[in-house]
Amino acid sequence: MIRLLIIAVLLAVLIFGVAIGFYNATPVTLDYLAGQLQLPLIGLVLGEFVLVSLLTLLVCGGRILSLRGEIRRLRRQIKDAQAELQSLRNLPLKDQ
Repeated sequence: MIRLLIIAVLLAVLIFGVAIGFYNATPVTLDYLAGQLQLPLIGLVLGEFVLVSLLTLLVCGGRILSLRGEIRRLRRQIKDAQAELQSLRNLPLKDQ
């Protein structure tokens, strides 16, 4: 049931994307420092989306990797603390 819903949503997004692409096929001129480039508006929008996505991955990728390292370190600390607790529980009680 959920899988069918996901497929329906993806299909709707695909159809919506095709419609946007069809209605935004007008060629536009992109002026940049090295020259000019003429391409359809949807190509420019998709290119910008891909570029921004890659930049976001680069910026957030370092933070994600550092957080994963911290998770590994904290899990190791928990494992060591649990082992120490278990060894303390196994010590015999001294008579006072």
